[in-house]
Amino acid sequence: TSPTSSGIKQSTGGLIENKRKRSLLSSMEDFTAYQMTNTFEVRSPYYFWNQLENILGATFRADVKFMKLTKDRMGCVIDVPSKYEEFIDDTWCDSNKVTLFKMTELPELEDYDPRRRFWKRKRPRAFEWLWE
Repeated sequence: TSPTSSGIKQSTGGLIENKRKRSLLSSMEDFTAYQMTNTFEVRSPYYFWNQLENILGATFRADVKFMKLTKDRMGCVIDVPSKYEEFIDDTWCDSNKVTLFKMTELPELEDYDPRRRFWKRKRPRAFEWLWE
């Protein structure tokens, strides 16, 4: 095999092997999946977004592309650009309430969509025909 400048190796048989890091959560290239755990159940992911911003900063929070609550609602999983791995190792300190670690396997996730929940509860009767 011969390496190329993009980190992709091309084998002599013409097949291309991609050696770039992919997220366990979304399979996005150059992202790493992390899991945050908490000692209590939360209603929405906003608690975890705020924890990320308070501890790791607004720039870091803005670069996180994806977050899903775990099924038990006591944690979440996030996709972090791989460039932040060393920053997280140097900056994050687990507390007695919140921990953050690289995922090795995907936990069971909640199917959360705030827009869908809003429309199920609050949609006007005049528009019921749209959902039939």
